[in-house]
Amino acid sequence: MAIQPVPYPLRMPEELRDQLTERARVNGRSLNAEILGILQVAVNGAIEPIGIDVDALANTIADRVAAQLRDALDK
Repeated sequence: MAIQPVPYPLRMPEELRDQLTERARVNGRSLNAEILGILQVAVNGAIEPIGIDVDALANTIADRVAAQLRDALDK
């Protein structure tokens, strides 16, 4: 018989939730799976979470930097 996870309501600032949601989207995971992955890395001391899509993450970062540069140049 599999052990059932225990639900745990987690309160967090909206900005943090948005950041985690974006990170989960980039990594192709649910918000819950992303939070669990981060917690497992923190507890187990692993260097980086398993399953990160490095190309998607790089593209997301590049898009954000480009948008910030456009905004700065438009001002």
